[in-house]
Amino acid sequence: MTRPSRCLLVFLGLATPLIGVWAQGASGQAPANAPAAYVDRVIENLPPEPVDDGEAYAYNREGLPRFLRLETRLGSQPFDQAQSTRIGYGIYGLLETPNHGTLSIDGTYAPRDSSGTLTLRQRAMPLDGGWLVSNELGVINAPSPDVTRLPSRVYVPSAIMQGLSTEWQNPGQGMQLQASTGQPGRLDFLPASGFRRLQGQRTTLGGQWRLNAVGADSLSHQGWAVALRHEDARNVSNLDTPVLPSDIVDANSTLLVLRHESGEHRIQGQLVSTQASNVSGSRSGFWVDSEWDDGPRRHGAGVYRLEPDLSWAQLPLANDIMGAYVRSSWRTRQWSAEGSVDWLDSVTGRYSSGFYANGSARWRLNRDHSLGVGGTVRRFNGDAWSTYADWRFQNSWGNSGLRLEFAGGGDQPSSRGLNWDQEWMVPQGWALSTSLGTNAYSATPSLPAESTWNAALSVSAPLTSKAGLRGNLSTERNNNGQSHHSMNLGANWRIDPRWSMEGYYNRSTGRSRFNPSLDPLAPLPVFVPDSDRSFYAVLRYEFDAGSRNVPLGGKAADGGGRIEGTVYFDANRSGTQEASETGVPNVTVFLDNRYAVRTDSQGRFEFPFVASGPRTVSVRPDTLPLPWNVVDQGQVKLDVRLRESVSLTIPVQRSE
Repeated sequence: MTRPSRCLLVFLGLATPLIGVWAQGASGQAPANAPAAYVDRVIENLPPEPVDDGEAYAYNREGLPRFLRLETRLGSQPFDQAQSTRIGYGIYGLLETPNHGTLSIDGTYAPRDSSGTLTLRQRAMPLDGGWLVSNELGVINAPSPDVTRLPSRVYVPSAIMQGLSTEWQNPGQGMQLQASTGQPGRLDFLPASGFRRLQGQRTTLGGQWRLNAVGADSLSHQGWAVALRHEDARNVSNLDTPVLPSDIVDANSTLLVLRHESGEHRIQGQLVSTQASNVSGSRSGFWVDSEWDDGPRRHGAGVYRLEPDLSWAQLPLANDIMGAYVRSSWRTRQWSAEGSVDWLDSVTGRYSSGFYANGSARWRLNRDHSLGVGGTVRRFNGDAWSTYADWRFQNSWGNSGLRLEFAGGGDQPSSRGLNWDQEWMVPQGWALSTSLGTNAYSATPSLPAESTWNAALSVSAPLTSKAGLRGNLSTERNNNGQSHHSMNLGANWRIDPRWSMEGYYNRSTGRSRFNPSLDPLAPLPVFVPDSDRSFYAVLRYEFDAGSRNVPLGGKAADGGGRIEGTVYFDANRSGTQEASETGVPNVTVFLDNRYAVRTDSQGRFEFPFVASGPRTVSVRPDTLPLPWNVVDQGQVKLDVRLRESVSLTIPVQRSE
């Protein structure tokens, strides 16, 4: 049997149970003891809402809550020099059941390449004794205990793989158990999304126990927690195509975590041990992070020691470094300031001792003006520094920002830059922002002096009530003739409540200048080629029905709305998406830690039917490309109102 046939049979075999339950929910009735479905009621003397001429389908309130999205995609693969056109298909479905939790399917398939992705999820299935079970099958991220995902001075990576995972949680007892196994790989982009398999097999085990959890009190997370995470990697490689026998490695790593929370104080200690076939003996490391609140101020301190050649089951991890740090932040309505200092040394003595420090502050002068300053200094394994000052203000044009930057160091050229970001005042429904900047770089023994200028434009414009355009353009030129250009243009058309079309064209040439992180503990970056020309078009069908039309996170009598957003690279750490900042593709976004979707090639995501009330949208750092990480634990809290759409942007930032 050929590989495509096997893939199709596996796809149908995995999807059959979900479709069967789906059909059962579609034709069956809601449980007898379920509350009445939400019904809009007319308020006396309130003008009626305008009738949507495109409303052609009556909502079916029978059966279990369910949602289905089908897509047909036509386009070319990014970075494909042959520019061959491919056709692809996509499916996303969700069914909420009273006894089996939330069932979902998320998949794509490209017949020409026999490639695709498929993820089946079962989230929060209730069992006796207060246990909740979550299972995933297909392209997954290896699960890890909750406390290991909290922000820490040392980043522990995670692999994406094709396999299966299970997670058992008992909030009343404070227990969490996890396991997964599969083949590692990488996700390709739209339109023909696919999973590119890499060498080897990875298996993980994890567990967590909150020692003081008793009933509802376990939700407070006070007291002690202990967690264990283990990963075994067999025949893996850091290369896409291993050539030599030494390129293939067996490795395993174990992480032990102990955490204590008490009122306004938190402390967490981590101990890691690794063994690998390409390194004699074992390697170990530890780090301790602590923080405490003092009114509007938050302080932190910690220590770490990571032996040379330390890795996480052959995934990159900071190593051959030890140190201690302190940090502090202060936030009021008018002021915000934060800073940290690391004192560093090499475990082997390869580098002389030094330090790493960064800080920033912002002062809100009044309603329309704010000033910010910041800087970073590293004197360890090469000297380097950077600093900036910016002024953000509102005027009759909209929101403006001027940013002045300086950088230098003993082994890199010094630079000076000035950037102007503008969010223009435009009619409701429109969005227009621009960026314009210039940079000058001094000469070094290996590089001549050069100057560059860059410009970017981002626009979103409604054509009609059901169609719109959006686009991003950017260019960068320098005085030696080199340049980098990129263009991303898209259009969308809502044909009726169930059918829509969307299309994008991407074009980029050249290579932009890469500015490495100054943080000595920052993860190694992942490089992506810059030259690309691709397009894709999507025909989309959406269907929702059930005892309520907003099954995500609410009760059957609730109304609801919709959440849409973008996860983006916050390159200048401003917290606002500028015209030159792009979205992050293939990132997993969670709603209330129960419902999961992946961002598209533009970094966009959507939860189309969400119950009214407070909700939490979060991004897990283990799905981000290195060396980017989440901000404020990657969580955004928002309030969904009846029949309204909530738009949000979630920044991810790189260590300075």
